[in-house]
Amino acid sequence: MIENDTQLAAQLAPDPAWRTAPLVATLFGLPLLVWECVMFGVDSYVSGLDVMVYGGLFLLVVAWTLPRHRAARMLRVTAACSAFVCAVLPLVAVVLMGIAMASG
Repeated sequence: MIENDTQLAAQLAPDPAWRTAPLVATLFGLPLLVWECVMFGVDSYVSGLDVMVYGGLFLLVVAWTLPRHRAARMLRVTAACSAFVCAVLPLVAVVLMGIAMASG
């Protein structure tokens, strides 16, 4: 809880490393998300993988558009990490389904 004006000023101060988490998530996650949109978005059927891919794109946009205050740092990191997880999980699911189908 914020008790005085100096703590409030510290929380609302600009974060010098605000772009680190969204940038890392974008560099590693955006190529996967674009590839998955191209691969899974071919048909008009909406599956759970499609929802996860579009959710990842939405979370990546949220991570970049959050305010650049220190108070929003954890929310920005959480949105960026969740976007990266949403980018990786459909690929992992497809690989595991392919392994299961090939085994037998």
